[in-house]
Amino acid sequence: MKRILMAGLLISLSGPLMRASDDSNSRASLRGVKAFHVLVENITDAPPEVTRDDFQTDVELRCRQAGIRLEDAPGTYLYVAITLQELKYANGQSEGAYAFSVAVEFNQPVLLLRDPTIRVIAPTWFKHSTGVVELRDLRTFLRRSVSDKVENFLNAFLEQNPK
Repeated sequence: MKRILMAGLLISLSGPLMRASDDSNSRASLRGVKAFHVLVENITDAPPEVTRDDFQTDVELRCRQAGIRLEDAPGTYLYVAITLQELKYANGQSEGAYAFSVAVEFNQPVLLLRDPTIRVIAPTWFKHSTGVVELRDLRTFLRRSVSDKVENFLNAFLEQNPK
């Protein structure tokens, strides 16, 4: 019961994180991008079997397999963030589950319409999700979640930048 309440609380508090931006405008923003790099955020409070390096390798490999040139392009990067929170009973004992947030965003330099002299780095394409998963399924679930979002991104990217 507590897990269900926690999941509901997470979903209600993180409504903006439940959105997905993969529409015609966000896809069009990918047109003409020649290269980018992959940035996977450090994962805090993760069990030992969930490592940043695994996700970094997975995402870079999938991008290369899709024929995308990965290089340090200033301000242009595919960003992956995984946030975890172990769920615990009131006595501090683990429930054997984690609340999670997974975000995959494509960030690039943009100019403000009201003042084109102002250049900022902003996400122009993104997919986010939140939820709760059992510890025994955590690593597999997170890798699949990131992989699915990266596949969505690659489909959008390659649609706008056909080989």
